[in-house]
Amino acid sequence: MHRPRLSNAWFLPRSFDVLDMLRQQLDIVEHCVHVLSDWGHGKTPTHEAVAELRVAAGNEHRARRTLNNAVRDSFSTPIEAEDLFELGERLGEIAEAGYAVIRESELSCSGPTCASPDPYLVELIDRLASALIPLARGLRKLPSGDAAQCADRAIEDLSMVEHAYRAAIADLENEPDVRRELRRRELYRRAEHLHAAMMRVARRTWYSVYKSR
Repeated sequence: MHRPRLSNAWFLPRSFDVLDMLRQQLDIVEHCVHVLSDWGHGKTPTHEAVAELRVAAGNEHRARRTLNNAVRDSFSTPIEAEDLFELGERLGEIAEAGYAVIRESELSCSGPTCASPDPYLVELIDRLASALIPLARGLRKLPSGDAAQCADRAIEDLSMVEHAYRAAIADLENEPDVRRELRRRELYRRAEHLHAAMMRVARRTWYSVYKSR
């Protein structure tokens, strides 16, 4: 009986540079926060910022899908596949939350005329943008242990956002216009969602390093 000969070569499944894909997604998220910051400081009109972030959100979603597919199809990954999936999803939440802040402001526009962000909201945005710097640095250092230190720094910076949020909410007591008070409160709430999304990325970055030690 003829038996087929087995090949002497072994073929392993493909592996992708998933960390580079994560960094590409991060580039888009950083751009989203940059647009948000420019809008807060009056450099970009509201309608233009919304349109730009809508495009960026679509790009981010495609980058996230590419990352997820690559993680699924890779034979091995430099950090656990679950962590890569979670980091990609949480980065997506940052992009979506940033878009939601400006979109909420646009809903209050009267035609082409939009009110400028108030100083408390600008303070929140500035602190969030500042916290993104060590957070992004940590993601780019994965899987190095230095990533955890950067994540710790981001968490410290994000704690300052909480103080700014409390100050903003406290100032609502001085707002004489009820409708404006409600609009401001909703914008602060949206900024707090962005804060929470960034905090989840920072904690997952730290956790992914901790598990691999």
